[in-house]
Amino acid sequence: MADSEDRLIRLAKKRFSEIIAGGFKLFRQNYKTLILPLALFQVILIILNIFLLTDLRLYINSLEITTTEILNKFLEDVPITESEWNLLSSFLFLNIALLFLQNLIGAVVITIAMCSVSNYVYKRQMWIDTKFGESFKSAFNKKIFFPILIIGICLPLGGILLFIPAIIIFGFFIFLVFTYNMENVQNPISEARTIAKGSFWKIIGVFIVNFIIIFIIGLIYNFIIDFVIYTSVDNFSSIHDSWLNPETRNYGMIILYQILINLIEIILAPLFICILTSLFTTLKAKKDLGYQYQTRYYPVREVYHDPYQQPIQKTQELEEVKSPITPPRLQIEDQFYCPFCGYLIKTPKKFCPNCGEVLSFIDNG
Repeated sequence: MADSEDRLIRLAKKRFSEIIAGGFKLFRQNYKTLILPLALFQVILIILNIFLLTDLRLYINSLEITTTEILNKFLEDVPITESEWNLLSSFLFLNIALLFLQNLIGAVVITIAMCSVSNYVYKRQMWIDTKFGESFKSAFNKKIFFPILIIGICLPLGGILLFIPAIIIFGFFIFLVFTYNMENVQNPISEARTIAKGSFWKIIGVFIVNFIIIFIIGLIYNFIIDFVIYTSVDNFSSIHDSWLNPETRNYGMIILYQILINLIEIILAPLFICILTSLFTTLKAKKDLGYQYQTRYYPVREVYHDPYQQPIQKTQELEEVKSPITPPRLQIEDQFYCPFCGYLIKTPKKFCPNCGEVLSFIDNG
């Protein structure tokens, strides 16, 4: 019991930099196990995109119009005929439809991929003995429709609306890939939201770190690949067009080419779920420790601008907590300092405006 609590405390006290470092450590330790299933899902995604969207892309290209031409017509205030307007409308609508379908297919497949390994990576992070085969099979249950619906479908739908709703859904419910498959969790959606509360920017930060790493490595890789292909193969563009042409289409070569240019994303597929798991375990540890963590491990500052007003605890000292309980509430008068970061709070707040930690256990009444 004491060892388990000490582990939770160590996890809960991790800084963001330590969380990222822990994610890379998970990536190194579990790469051989995770790469095969996640790479397989990436290949499935490529195949689905090719078989379902190739003809739509070809039709859009056949309209022989570009976004630059559309913008120039509007910026230069050039009169547009009815036929041109219909063409522009069709071009914009079809591009939006293509973007949505591409994001929808990608979100659903990647969500299923993360769900298939999330329980295994989480247990590895928590030092729980587990076998990948059993964990993988247990991931595919009826509750998997929760993350598929919210992350796989609602996320790309939100992307159509200037991406702001999609970002909010991602920040609030991305932990659903873990909670849907947890024992003794009656409402996985609510549990995911509770764990993520107050940590929106940390979740977005994990996504940005993963994106930057893959983008930079992928940019260098694609530059080298393009240089090698276009310098060693004569008329590669015409060869590639012949693969896409419905009359001479070669799905095998199209798939191989797409795997080649997306190889970095395939190789680094386990990185995001590993970093996300590192963040999830830290936030869940804070939630599980609850009031015990909040009262015993707040930082002490040497100098404050005003005298520190110690919260008056009306309840009796808690005995050792053997299971998560509802934290007792504290009553504080006037202004007080955040017990996590020392920030001076002059009016009642549910969350610290400086560090974002939950202050619901404090009652300013």
